[in-house]
Amino acid sequence: MNVAHGDMLKLVNPVAQSDAEQVRLARRLDSLAGSSIGFINTGKPKVEYFLSEIELLMRADYPDIRVQHARKDFTSAKPIAHELDGKVQAAVNAWGD
Repeated sequence: MNVAHGDMLKLVNPVAQSDAEQVRLARRLDSLAGSSIGFINTGKPKVEYFLSEIELLMRADYPDIRVQHARKDFTSAKPIAHELDGKVQAAVNAWGD
């Protein structure tokens, strides 16, 4: 990039400032054995294949897990975690593009 003498170049920090309340993370489970696991499909293309593979890997080690599925509308910003609230002890949420 060439900036002529006397021209100003403005640098912008893309990291947003957040005043969000800090909360503790949930306690890690001692084991997944017998647990109910929630799988959140965010609606991204092919995410169902990723979640299926994760479920297979988990079942290989913990065949007695129970699963709950929730699917988010790809275009919706509406949270869906409440659909699993009280039904699961852990969740797998697929993110990405």
